[in-house]
Amino acid sequence: MSSAEKRTTRTTSEQTSFGSSSSSSASGPSGSRSSVNISSSTVAKLAFFTVAMIVFPIATYFLTIDQYFGGNATYAGISAAVMANVVLIAYVAVAVMEDSQAGPAPVSIKKQQ
Repeated sequence: MSSAEKRTTRTTSEQTSFGSSSSSSASGPSGSRSSVNISSSTVAKLAFFTVAMIVFPIATYFLTIDQYFGGNATYAGISAAVMANVVLIAYVAVAVMEDSQAGPAPVSIKKQQ
């Protein structure tokens, strides 16, 4: 057996063992993939922040361009960008607070052989 054949055989066996370990961890007790359960409150929060990310910056731009900045589109654009960042920071804060209320995530420690 040549060295190229040995490398091919070893690579194939490594891929097979890697594939079997990942598929066994992804499948449930019956061997089929399990579905992810997402709460309706999480979907509602995501929908709210999606709409907010679209509406708030655009509304901020059009409300401030004439009323506050006298037609200066640069300043109105900057205020719209700031509003987009405010929505993003609010989303991250809500997500972190929701995650901390759920409790700490379980940690799995693998023993080295």
